[in-house]
Amino acid sequence: MLILFLSAGTSPCFAVFQERVYVQTDKQFYMAGELLWLKLYTTNADGKLSSFSKVGYAELLNDSIPEVQIRLDLVNGSGNGWMELPVTLPTGYYRLVAYTRYMQNEGEKVFFEKRITIVNPFLPQEIRTQAETLPLTFPKTANPDPAITVSTDKDTYHPRSKGVIHIQGLPADSITLSVSVAGTDPVQTEASSIRKWKETLSSNSSPDFTPDILPEYEGPIYEGQVIDRSNNQPATEYGLTGLLSFPGKDIRLFSGQTDKSGHITFYTGATHGKKEVATVALNTSDKSYRIDLQSPFPEHMAKPQPALYLDSTWHRYLSERSLGVQVMQVYTGDSINRIEGAEPNIFSKPYKSYILDEYTRFPFIEEILTEFIPIARINKKGGKRTFSVLTEQMDKFSTQTLVLFDNIPVTDQEQVCNCNPLLLKSIDVYLGNYIFGGQRFDGILSFSTYKGDYQGIKLDPGTQLFDKECTQPTRYFYAPKYEGDVSERSGLPDFRHTLLWAPSLQSNGLKEITIPFYTSDLPGEYTITVEGIGKDGKVIHVTNAINITN
Repeated sequence: MLILFLSAGTSPCFAVFQERVYVQTDKQFYMAGELLWLKLYTTNADGKLSSFSKVGYAELLNDSIPEVQIRLDLVNGSGNGWMELPVTLPTGYYRLVAYTRYMQNEGEKVFFEKRITIVNPFLPQEIRTQAETLPLTFPKTANPDPAITVSTDKDTYHPRSKGVIHIQGLPADSITLSVSVAGTDPVQTEASSIRKWKETLSSNSSPDFTPDILPEYEGPIYEGQVIDRSNNQPATEYGLTGLLSFPGKDIRLFSGQTDKSGHITFYTGATHGKKEVATVALNTSDKSYRIDLQSPFPEHMAKPQPALYLDSTWHRYLSERSLGVQVMQVYTGDSINRIEGAEPNIFSKPYKSYILDEYTRFPFIEEILTEFIPIARINKKGGKRTFSVLTEQMDKFSTQTLVLFDNIPVTDQEQVCNCNPLLLKSIDVYLGNYIFGGQRFDGILSFSTYKGDYQGIKLDPGTQLFDKECTQPTRYFYAPKYEGDVSERSGLPDFRHTLLWAPSLQSNGLKEITIPFYTSDLPGEYTITVEGIGKDGKVIHVTNAINITN
């Protein structure tokens, strides 16, 4: 987005829209194998919420090496997600880095970054006595806005009891809030806050902005290179078309835009979770091409972190914390790992869907089309068979039909003709005109197997398959409710260290918000953190503490 400003007696100057990111986490100290919950805000350079980008990026870096990489859906300037911290991570300080694709135009210096502490008591680590250990406890930040307060109905709670948080004094403007209640640990890194972050915005700018990298203002963008398979060099042929699809039961097909150097870009829609991605290069010559997809994550500059030395007096506490993480996975893993992906956007409804179990099963594809699907047929040309469907006017068969097998485009349609029909669940016929990357198709014939895993077909040599992490699906925060005698006496252990994670609260102009939470079996001090951004750019950062005693 470029905005042109003209003034008398001066040459034209350009003001470029700049995007910034802030991330709140449920805490800053974790055990290896634990979940890290996060909320990502996107704003303009003045700190006001921006809905410009629809995808956010977050990475956990060991120096410059990525240990975890995720992409998040952003709606109206915010999104939330999680990181599964590998159980193999060694003890140390890590960099949590977040940004949008558009921010890569300014370089890594404008990315959001905070330090995360991770401890793995099962890997060798140098232990020092308390006298030798550097002080790692930092004073809590005072509430700079005393009009906004966070309080609870009690200061002290028993295990497995209900508590209530009151956030009072909220401004009339609508505020996007996130609230966490997490254990206060002996190992503390200097806490980041949304207020400190906003104070640095004016100095965090880049005069060398060049808008070469397009923003993801609709959905994730995938980039790749078209390769000539005869010499493994970038393609130079003009007019190449590429298709990207997500194999499965629903059609998720996107065309690519190719430049003169063979670089291809796919603009996709919302797709969640770890998916298999297929790419196919279409061309009118006899050459064979493939498409190599590139990682959407940039390389990072090295930024060594200081060594983390643990106090010998913390050994028991850290071992119990780590054991609690493992016990929770064993006994409540189904609840902790409850993930639900959003329904994909449906491509379009087929003109006719044929469920093959409703018909007599024939041993050949050609027999099925001849007997049951009069709007599709097989043609023979040059010794090879191809498919065609009726045009939308129903007066003739198309000359260019797109054939999909479990949502993978197939150019060598002879392979579909030779597949075992008993593996097929359905055949869908789409009539009408479809244009992908400048190439027009007069209909689509889609074959679907029972498992959706393209079993029984030999894919085109130029078809590439990749495992890609799309934007994260919804993961539910596990928090059992203790409001009756039965639930309180439950035999399941409850070693939750984060008692509450509520990343999607909206004040909607209310001056007070009330939030319930439930304590676990772990005694000790817990920190309540409330952060948020209003539509006018006002930020909120308020903390308080409670105790759980046996």
